Amino acid sequence: MYLPLAAAVLALPALAVSLAAQSAALVAASDNVSSLPSLIVSASRTPQDPKNTPSSVSQLPVLDLQAEQTPDLRSALGWAPGVAVVASGGLGGQTAIFLRGANSDQTLFLVDGVRLNSRSDNYLNFLGGADLAGFDRIEVLRGPQSTLYGSSAIGGVILLETAHGCGAPTGVVEATAGSFDSYGATAAVKGGDTRLGYSLSLMHLQTANDRPDNDYREWGYSSRIESLVTPALLIGATFRGQQGDYQEPGSRFFLTDADVKTHNHLLTVYTQWNDGSDFSSRLTAALHRQDYEYADSYSTSRLRNIRDILDWQNTWTVSPRAEVVAGANAEWSRYTVDGVPSEDDSHAGYLSASWHPAPPVILTGGLRYDDFKSAGDATTWRSGVSWRPRSETKLHASYGTGFNAPGSADRFGVAEWGQLPNPNLRPEKSQGWDAGIDQSLAGDRVSIGATYFHNQFRDLFEYQIVDYTTFQGYTVNRAHASAEGVEFSASVRPIASVIFRGVYTYLDARNDDSGARLIRRPRHVGDADVHVQVTKAWMLGGGVHLAAGRIDSAGSMPSYTTVRLYTSYEVGHDWSLKLRMENLFDRTYEDVLGYPAPSSAIYGSVARRF
Repeated sequence: MYLPLAAAVLALPALAVSLAAQSAALVAASDNVSSLPSLIVSASRTPQDPKNTPSSVSQLPVLDLQAEQTPDLRSALGWAPGVAVVASGGLGGQTAIFLRGANSDQTLFLVDGVRLNSRSDNYLNFLGGADLAGFDRIEVLRGPQSTLYGSSAIGGVILLETAHGCGAPTGVVEATAGSFDSYGATAAVKGGDTRLGYSLSLMHLQTANDRPDNDYREWGYSSRIESLVTPALLIGATFRGQQGDYQEPGSRFFLTDADVKTHNHLLTVYTQWNDGSDFSSRLTAALHRQDYEYADSYSTSRLRNIRDILDWQNTWTVSPRAEVVAGANAEWSRYTVDGVPSEDDSHAGYLSASWHPAPPVILTGGLRYDDFKSAGDATTWRSGVSWRPRSETKLHASYGTGFNAPGSADRFGVAEWGQLPNPNLRPEKSQGWDAGIDQSLAGDRVSIGATYFHNQFRDLFEYQIVDYTTFQGYTVNRAHASAEGVEFSASVRPIASVIFRGVYTYLDARNDDSGARLIRRPRHVGDADVHVQVTKAWMLGGGVHLAAGRIDSAGSMPSYTTVRLYTSYEVGHDWSLKLRMENLFDRTYEDVLGYPAPSSAIYGSVARRF
């Protein structure tokens, strides 16, 4: 039923494909251009060739996403297998990630080496408005990953890194305007030499969205500066910030008139020592501050979360065939909910190793211990194997465990919300495994992958009402759930000027106690895109998104398919013009019941590179 997805996308720019074939001589020179091999860092916390890692991980190339005019981070993450992105309406609204069936707070965002979220400081509003400015690395690591990253990494880890700077100074300034009274601008610059590197970015966006009283305004900024003080010592710092002001209209069943203000700031300072021997060490200190305010005609609620973080990682190359990574992490967290303070501390130590007993085989294993002041301790472990029977074929499998510590509201309660404390609450726990194959064909012009996964969750958090006159209640450990499915990915480049890529995930996620499916996790999710470099100056592309087999709190929801088109034209060496159309056929649908998604829209931009 869903096989026509790829065919539908390929049909979108059929004219452009024909033109590209006629003009192949103009761009054939790109066949001779070689690029450095990509490396991933999330799977082992050290740079690793993705062709060797046992983990199921995807690197999302930022330059390709920008060329395809991917509008924001939440749209970019939809290009990773196993990911379902669920948005509550328009830009700026709360947006959740369901990774391999895990809950939205069971996926960890790791930004510049430190975790961004927990049960107490979620990422829903951050993701609702975050764009791609200032990032140069995006990775999605799937499956339980608490062994390397601790709490919240049950479904997996999303790694984001602020752009590094090197080489001659380069930059871009871009202005955008379009439907729903949308306006935006982005400026970015980076550069450096062997002693000092830097990057800076600044963005602003405002839109009325597609519903009355649904305006959104955002400022975002990032920076990185690092210096090679000596040949063995690197010091650096990053700073990222996002400020959003969102008018929340509520659902179509219960309209509200609320204003949501969010501030999210992260500062990291790090030093890395490597004298060229087989040992390196990196120490990172970070300060994360999140402020959230929800105000309607009845009341105002304010939340503030402040975390101080220390992370120490050491890497030892024992031999050409063995590597050990060991480290420690400490966090001091302070929470204030409507003026009521609480706090929590945690400490952790981990050890991970990889071994190549033979050139085509890699074995990995790891162990971690976490201790939370409020919720006790947790021990997690992980193992994996990859085997390359041929250079173009990789077989891989992994098994891991994970946990998710309760948040401050879960443990200590919030009187203003009617939430009672539960000092006996235990962390959520999970275990999961996967096995798959990655295959390259035609000299890497074709890459395909398929992975089966199975996850089990226990002691899941649920809210239990104890007084139906006041609706007071507390969080309890109750549910057990499981999720299994298959992930597919494909990338095809038949000629240098044509690129096709697609992802598809089948998911069955259920409450094991009741047998009911878990809501907001589509059974079928697919994305496909093809773009064509028609001439050296003109690029044309299109994409399709599918979500089917959906349920929400009121039962089944209809499937939907949306189509987008985009094109760009280079004017000289420095200027470019861009145009994109979202939801081309004006499909009416809702990711979350009661929150209509935007109708068809068109956006144009002009960019100047220097």
